[in-house]
Formats: sequence, structure tokens, C-alpha cells
Amino acid sequence: MEGTRQTLQDAWNGEEILEPSFITIRRSFENSFCVELYLQVFEKVSSDKWRSLPEDQWHCLARIEPGWITMYPIYTNPHTQRYRSPKNGNVGCIMYSHQAARDLPDTPEDAVFYIDVSLPRKLFDSCDEGLGLVKQLTPLWRGLRFAPEVKTLVISDDSDTSISGGAVFVSEARVDECRRTCMRITRARKKNEMSAQLHWVMSQVFPTLMPSVVFEGSRPVLASETTARRAGNAIAQAAVRARRHQLREVKVGVEMLAKEAPRELFELRAEIERVTLAVMIEKFEGMLGQPLSEAHWQQFFEANLFILGMVFARPVALLHTQFHARGSMISGAGAHIGDLLFSQGRELAIVEIKSPSTPLMQSRPYRNSDVFGPHLQLSGAITQVLHQQGLMRTNWLSHRQTPMLQDLQPDTTRCVVIAGTKPPEEGRRRSFEIFRNACKDVEVVTFDELLGKLRMLAEHLAPAQTADIPDVF
Repeated sequence: MEGTRQTLQDAWNGEEILEPSFITIRRSFENSFCVELYLQVFEKVSSDKWRSLPEDQWHCLARIEPGWITMYPIYTNPHTQRYRSPKNGNVGCIMYSHQAARDLPDTPEDAVFYIDVSLPRKLFDSCDEGLGLVKQLTPLWRGLRFAPEVKTLVISDDSDTSISGGAVFVSEARVDECRRTCMRITRARKKNEMSAQLHWVMSQVFPTLMPSVVFEGSRPVLASETTARRAGNAIAQAAVRARRHQLREVKVGVEMLAKEAPRELFELRAEIERVTLAVMIEKFEGMLGQPLSEAHWQQFFEANLFILGMVFARPVALLHTQFHARGSMISGAGAHIGDLLFSQGRELAIVEIKSPSTPLMQSRPYRNSDVFGPHLQLSGAITQVLHQQGLMRTNWLSHRQTPMLQDLQPDTTRCVVIAGTKPPEEGRRRSFEIFRNACKDVEVVTFDELLGKLRMLAEHLAPAQTADIPDVF
């Protein structure tokens, strides 16, 4: 038995007990040897006097063996009520696998150094702190309280998360991931709390106490025009960061929210959908007022396939963008490329996207003032999509070799052209309706009609008048 210092004194004061001693014992263990590290423990005899327990009653803090360190963590501050109690709840034993690059220690000093060097400090406390998991990993061992039979946590590089008997096996990488995630959640919560506190102080205290002072972040500055603008930007940026932290916190705990507060989560989802739809409508309206190319609109619809889905009566799925209805020849000529290829059930759907500025009807009437013929760009788009439909059928034997097309049928391929906006004049608008209703194989949809569908959906999703609705959850 090795000790670090003499422990024969009878009384210890409140400062001396904060620097306890260690002893080591070398034992045979499973056909080998191990070194056990014991921590000196005390009991209180008066308000300012302590007594050390005999060495045979000291706490076995750790056992060192080749490739493994087994810890029995406890609280080490004698001035607290939890002194000498298990540090990690019902997990009284933690085993850590490490690469043993040195011989087993001989003295208590060597044993403490061996452990502190072998254990990653980002995951474990030091020997003076009683070993065990760091504070950021408190949710990990608290979560194991739901399995009261678990008494041992085994951490190694090659462990899959599993439970066997009274032990839980977890990889070191998974434990570190847990630590980093818990730290992010804690920082987000603290920032949200600080933002809320600062907002209250600024809105309730400083407007009357110091009306000439504003805050740049958390720092007070004089409210000149320039500094006020800078402060406003800083506060706005801080609010954006706080909202993003809130979003990440909700994403991390969404499964728990679904169990604890399903109604609130359902209402939050509905509100997010309404807000997202409002942002989509606003962006759509802004794009309609700009001279954007067909490529810009195709990218917009690809990012918001929900809009195109409203054109169809059945659910659709995007198969390919810029699809080849027919491949090119060896010279590179002859390829026919379409904009978007969808599937609706087992049927195909081809969508050709033009621009809102695409003219739909001729500017001059045909023989009398009430009849207008289709514009060349509209009739050309219709002919183009019909030609792609025919090519898809003709070359279907080669197309169906693509896995996503094997179970589909090209016989009833639907064609959609999205182009222009409805003519404002009554005569041209009536001629447009007559013409597109006669196009039985191609559906023509205008950009303003798509926007109208979005607005109608937004009105439908708007919250109704407050009423007593029974809680279905």
C-alpha cells in the first residue's frame, strides 16, 4: 500500500479537507494485475473540525488495468450535503477503454497522473473532482434512470449502443456527440433568456430612466442617428440568431414535444405552414414584377414543387428536370429536352415552363374585333410539349430501362404549359379561354392563376374565429 502523505493527525480544518490524499493497492485481477486508487474521506466532528476515516474505509475511486480504467465516481466536496454520494445517479460504475501506452503506476501520484492523462478531459472530471462524467453530460446519466437496472456504463471506441444485463455500452464518439449537442442546447437557452431579459429592461426601464441611451448588443451607447441605426442592426441580428437557436432547440426536442404537447406542436406546424405559404406568395408576387428568364422561373418551381402540384388533381412526384425525350445523334444534334417530368400514379406528366411575359394571344383581331388567334409563342409551346409526348412514347423501350420509369405508362401522358398572364381585355381573354378549352391534350395555366390558387389556399388556412373546440389529443 502506497500513500501520498501522512494521515495520522486527529483533526482537519475546512481548508485541509479540500486537498485529500490518495493511496494505491496493487492486486491480482483476472490472471493479471491491477492498481486500485483510494480517495481519503472525512467525517465531521464539529462545526470547523473534521476527522479522517481509517484507510481501510477510504473510497475506491478507480481501478487501473491494462487497456481499461474503471471509475466509481463520488462527490468530493465535504462542505456539501451530497459529499461521498454517487456522482452519476444509479450509474455507480463507469468503464473506459483506452490505449495503454505505459506501465501500471506504482505510487498514488503516478496513478493520478496516469488517469488524468488517459481520460479525455472533455468527457470526464479529474481525480480531485471525483472522476465521472462532466457536467455537460448530466442528461446522459439522468436518462439512464429510466432503466434502474443499469449500474454500469461502458465507453469504448468500438461499442455499438446496446444494453446487456446491468451494463450499457456506448461508443466514445456517441458520448462526445451527446456532449456537444447538450452544450448547443444550453447555449441557445441562455442566449434566449438573455435576449428576453435585455428586451424587458430596454422596453420597461431604460426608456424612462435613460431615454437618450440605446443598446448596441448588450452595450449602452448614445442615441445619435448613426449609432441608433447601428444599434438597431445589431439588435435585429441578435434577434435573428436567437430565433435560429430557438428553431434548432425545437428540432432537437421535436420527438419529446410530440409526446408532451401534441396539440401545441400541431398548432405550431399549422402556423409554420401559413407563414411559409405567405412568404412563398410574397416572393411569387415580387418575381412577377421583374423581367426574369424562363430559367429563373424553372428554378423557383423546382424549389417549390408544391405550387406545380396544385395544377394536378392527384399527387405528383418530380422524376427529372431537363429530361431528354429523345437523345442526340452522334454529331450532337437531334436532342429534344423538356423542362420537368412528373409521375402521377403510374402515368407521366410533362410540364413546359415559359415566362409571365410570354404573349398568349395575337395583338390584332382575326377579321372582326372580338376574335383573336393564339400567339405564335403559345402555339409553339403547345406543339413542343405534344412533340415531346410523342417522342416519349416512341422511345419508351429505351426510357423504361431507367429504374424510376419501369413501372410507369406513357400512353396517357399529360401535358401542361405554364405561360403568360390572362389578357386584361375582355375580347382577348374570351378568345384565350375558348382556345385553351379546345386543347384537349394540353392544359394551359397562366402564372397569375397559380398565384390566385396560392392566395385562395392562404385564405383557407387562415385561423378561423375563436371558438370552443374540443381537445382531440
